[in-house]
Parts: sequence; C-alpha cells; structure tokens
Amino acid sequence: MKGSAIGYIIGLVIAVPLFAWGVNYFFFKGNNAEETEVNYYLNNSKIETFTIDRWLKNDYKQYIVGLQRGANSGALYWYTFYDDNSKKYFNLYMFDYFEGNHQGRNRIDFIYSVDKETKFTAYVNQDQLKNPKYGSKDNPLPVWPRDLLEYNGKLNESIELESKTFHVSPETNAIFIQQYLSRFMPKEEYKEMFEK
Repeated sequence: MKGSAIGYIIGLVIAVPLFAWGVNYFFFKGNNAEETEVNYYLNNSKIETFTIDRWLKNDYKQYIVGLQRGANSGALYWYTFYDDNSKKYFNLYMFDYFEGNHQGRNRIDFIYSVDKETKFTAYVNQDQLKNPKYGSKDNPLPVWPRDLLEYNGKLNESIELESKTFHVSPETNAIFIQQYLSRFMPKEEYKEMFEK
C-alpha cells in the first residue's frame, strides 16, 4: 500500500505536468510568439480610424489554447469590412475567453449589431499593410480594436457604455496579438517578419 501511494504521488507531481508540457510543446506550440515578437508587431503598428456602416461578413474559430488549469479554449472572432480610403478589405479581430470579466464576450456581442455609420480606431501593422498578399476579399488585413468613436450615428455621452465595452487596453491587445501570431499567422509570414 505504501509503495502505491508513493507511485501515485510521483505520478501526480512529475508525470502529469510532464505529460501536459509535452502535449503543449508538440501540439499547441504554433509559432510560439514571445514578448519580443509581440512588441515588434505592436511597435510597427499605427492607430487608424475606420468608418463603416455594416460588416460584410463575420465569423469565428474556436481553438484549444493548451492543456492548463482553468479555461483551455479560446475563440477568435472577426468582422470583415471594406475601407474606401485604402481600397482594402480588413478583418477586425477580437478574442474571447481571455478576459476574466467577460469583457471579450460583451464586446463581441455588442459590436455585432452595426447597422449605421460607426467609427472606431484600430491598430494596423505596417508590414502587413504594405504586403500585397493582404487586403483582398479572400485575405483581409488584420486590425486590432482600440476605441469606439461613434456607434450607429451616436456620439459622445450617447455611447458612453458602448465605448467602455468596445475599448481594448494595450495589455489586452498584447495578449490578442500573441495568440494571433502564435496560432493564426501563417508560418511562412511569421518567419519572414521575425527571422530577418
């Protein structure tokens, strides 16, 4: 009995974490973007203002973040729109399940219902903006939300709640971008951007 208890404790303390590490390393690693890559991506991004009156398309992809305590899954939502100024298609990307206060879910549910002129600011990576592979209907350029300026024709105090709901802090955007770079950016583009 004593030997089986020791084996159980060793298995629990060593084998289970080792197994989880192995599964995460071999199956959920992706591009494995770290703080350096996230900072490079963000530092090479500019805040742009967009005006839309509808989404052309919206969709999402749920995925396994990794074996860990708490939530193991995440979801990437995107809203496609066309920008007349740049003559390009864009995807406004947002993640769910990464903010403990359900802010991600509230933001996603709220922004879904655009049906009149809406303005917002978003981060646009300049490498991707200049890359001819991005901006088409089939491969929209990714942008990352920052602040809501106008919502369905309403301004200022009229959209105070919506503005707070939409706002994405720099810290949260860094988490979003880390997930995007690790899980969703094509490997070839990742190498081209970061392995210079």
